[in-house]
Parts: sequence; C-alpha cells; structure tokens
Amino acid sequence: MEVKGVDMGGFGERLREARRARGLEIGDLARRLKLRPAVVEALEAEAWERLPEPVLARGYLRSYALALGLDPKPLLALCPGGVAPAAKPQEPAEESAIRVRVLRPAL
Repeated sequence: MEVKGVDMGGFGERLREARRARGLEIGDLARRLKLRPAVVEALEAEAWERLPEPVLARGYLRSYALALGLDPKPLLALCPGGVAPAAKPQEPAEESAIRVRVLRPAL
C-alpha cells in the first residue's frame, strides 16, 4: 500500500524489498511481529499519520528490520526525528547530606 506524496526518509521501500526477497507477505510478517497488518503497511508506506506515537513507531520499525535480518540503525536514522542520541552514562551524583534528627521522648 503506497501513499502518494509521502516521502519521510526512504526506508519503506527497503523494508518492502527485504520482506519480498524473503518471500513473506504482509500478513506473515505482521503475525511474526504480533502487529496488525495495517501497521506493517503503514511502515512500508512511511505513513506516520497512521502509526502510533513516534517512540512506538520507531520500535515497530526496529522490530521489523531485525525480523528481516537488517541493521535497524540506518533505517531509524531515516525516520522523522532520526535516532535519539545515545544517552551518556550519568556521572554518579554527589551524595547529598541527609540529616536525620532523632527525637527522644521527654522524661
């Protein structure tokens, strides 16, 4: 299913060609990924308006690529917004001084 005038990066055709090269129909891949066929079609059409929020759509794209033996990183870089930069390891936070006041009952 092709959406005319939508070109959000060019990964859809790559996915479609890889799926066809493996002899898989959209329904076959959808069952393998546990997605609705409409989601697989939307990924191949790069129809972001038919997909859930971007973080889920990128996760679906990653799963799709891995299911076909493709490296998902170049495909994710073609998504709107690209790939989020890898998080830097956080520096250990300085220990905060927590003061505890122990109250003793008056005798």
